[in-house]
Amino acid sequence: MSKLGCAFLLVASVTNSRADVLDAPDPAAHSQREVLRPALSHRGWTIELTGYVQVDSVLYAQGSVDDLDPSTNEPLNEEHFGIPRASLRADARRGAFAGELELEGFTTRATLPRVTQTSGVRLETAEVRWHERDLIEVVGGLFRTPFGAQTLTSPRDRFFLELPTMSRALFPGDIDAGIMARGTFGLARWSIAAMNGAPVGDAAWKGKDPASSYDIVGRAGVDVAGPYRSRYVAGVSALAGMALSPGTPPTKDQLTWVDENQDGLVQTTELHVIPGTPGVPSQTYHHNALGADVAVHWCLCSLGKGTAFAEAVIATNLDRGLVYADPVKRARDVRELGFTIGAVQDVSSYAQVGIRYDRYDADRDAIEIQGVSIVGVHQVYSTLSVMAAGRYEGAKLMVEYDHARNPFGRADDGARVTRADDRVTLRAQVGF
Repeated sequence: MSKLGCAFLLVASVTNSRADVLDAPDPAAHSQREVLRPALSHRGWTIELTGYVQVDSVLYAQGSVDDLDPSTNEPLNEEHFGIPRASLRADARRGAFAGELELEGFTTRATLPRVTQTSGVRLETAEVRWHERDLIEVVGGLFRTPFGAQTLTSPRDRFFLELPTMSRALFPGDIDAGIMARGTFGLARWSIAAMNGAPVGDAAWKGKDPASSYDIVGRAGVDVAGPYRSRYVAGVSALAGMALSPGTPPTKDQLTWVDENQDGLVQTTELHVIPGTPGVPSQTYHHNALGADVAVHWCLCSLGKGTAFAEAVIATNLDRGLVYADPVKRARDVRELGFTIGAVQDVSSYAQVGIRYDRYDADRDAIEIQGVSIVGVHQVYSTLSVMAAGRYEGAKLMVEYDHARNPFGRADDGARVTRADDRVTLRAQVGF
């Protein structure tokens, strides 16, 4: 091969399939299946090509309206066809070194309520790796935040259409740039990373880190094999870092004229001065989070594999996706709390069913003034998801019903109410 220079040889590579991977808290321990995949060999490097396409049809959306948003002029219709993800990924390996590059195309995030994005292609992951057996692996680049169990899973392998609400709020987009070390030793699993702190889905910064300090993120856990092909996984995650609250520039005094008597003549009584305001400098603030996750995996010979999982997170000033947490502008810290619990069971090799409930409180200390009274405001998102899927080789057809509650609804009199936002989504996925 070395005499052929830049020539490539197409070969068949036997690798682990992702088509029927369980959404386990430890992504390194998935169910495996051997299939043929295309690979390239060049100068000692083996390059594996994989990809998948997801096509969604939102059959029913309770919050859908055949109208436009008056502030953004974006359509409010949510019952449509969309491509949430179309991914092409290349993995290169040579000895102790490896690299990964994944491109993702999309039209709109059809499964995420009230999220409209212009269609296009973006860089999903891009990383380089070095490992010394299973003891340690060093990763640098753009990768998934190593916090908790579910943020680490690829969208291709997830049980449900999307991550639970707390993950989408605290780690929007899942992806951030940084450097990470991870490894295994016996039953122990560990990872620690220094990351920018502005994920690609950050509502304010869109992945552009505004602060020079880094977020320190890590997870420590165990993976224990039990009797009768069972497995028990548990972990604790933590995050600490700083973010930036943008300031405002100063303004000058302004002179305005209001022709109060409509005579077209300037009179001194019609001149008004709008005083300027001093600028407010940008300020940094601390944010942090602590999480715990647990999962139990089993195998029923008559049906197949199953998983029950639970995860909880308590955080301060970390919401970057739903209700942006800026303690400088609010003049107080913003405390968040979220959890999710669920179970998934295979029904033969070709079908799978699951149920999940997640709840996220975006501001545990929120209040609102109604007249002369101060009342508590519960900014709580909750969703009960029921899923059924059929699988064959690299294809998957899934239907999911989401019984969701949106805390930012308004009644006819303008009072804040929690409104239903149920939806039914059908997804077809094919991968290689």
